[in-house]
Amino acid sequence: MASIFSTYSTGENRVTASFLAVLRSLSLDRMQRLIGSLLEQSEFELIRFENQPSKGGSGVPDAIIQSSLRLLLETKTERDAIRLPQIMRHLERLNEATEAVAILLVLTPDDVRPPELAKLNDARVAWTSFSMLDQAIDELLEDKYEVVSEREAFLLRALQTMLAEEGLLANPNDVVIVAARNAWPEYNELHAYICQPKRSFQQVTRVGFYSKGSIHPLVPKILATYDEVTLGKDRHEGELGVLVQRLLLEGRRPEQGLFKILMLSAPDSPDTLRLERAIPNDKLSQSGKTTAFTMGQRYVASERLKQAKTTSDLDGDV
Repeated sequence: MASIFSTYSTGENRVTASFLAVLRSLSLDRMQRLIGSLLEQSEFELIRFENQPSKGGSGVPDAIIQSSLRLLLETKTERDAIRLPQIMRHLERLNEATEAVAILLVLTPDDVRPPELAKLNDARVAWTSFSMLDQAIDELLEDKYEVVSEREAFLLRALQTMLAEEGLLANPNDVVIVAARNAWPEYNELHAYICQPKRSFQQVTRVGFYSKGSIHPLVPKILATYDEVTLGKDRHEGELGVLVQRLLLEGRRPEQGLFKILMLSAPDSPDTLRLERAIPNDKLSQSGKTTAFTMGQRYVASERLKQAKTTSDLDGDV
């Protein structure tokens, strides 16, 4: 799929141009949501639409469409490549901006905020990683309330593939945490995770389960992955066959249904990571309201899971 971006040059220019090409192909709502995720601003607006605006002048038109944003993008494809003089030149450019909102977004493959950026005390500088971009795309595509066109989905997945092939997604996060209202009890009974076919995951070795406001204390190891499994009696052998038979006999899934199946270590297996306790979610939106740790999937490091007391300990460069 990465070949659809082959008209762009290699390195940083290729990655930046490809990212912008995909953004340009998205609807306004999808573009705003994706950029807002990278800026960690869920209320982010590229364009504001307002009926009957009464402020800002003597007349009251029927509606106003307004935008006043300048967003600079600095992309690095190597880790630890941020240099403060270059960032300061970008900020000088923002000083000349006449727009009401001026932001420098720095996109890198680093696992945590680069130390050079940590030296700055400038609210205009935002940092995100390619792994966070990959995660934001996953959550966008898996949101059932988002009406994503086939073309948008194809281009977003193609961008993810390109980022993976460029080696920009590698990180120490070896656990995928999934939203698991039904998956958590099912894991305890079946020792498996079942989801839509070909669901995209980063390279991880474990699955964690989030539901009822906590990450559960059992983090099983992935023993085998089957991307597309058609459920049918006597169609599969071994442990997969046993699982499929049980799914059908107990009416958990329909016959001939197509699913992705991850076979997981059992709760009492030595391969399963046991945390000291469940990790309660304390994530808040900017308005102060409690928000889910994930509504789809998020990636974390098992070492952080072992030390975390709340989900805040899993964010940023703690």
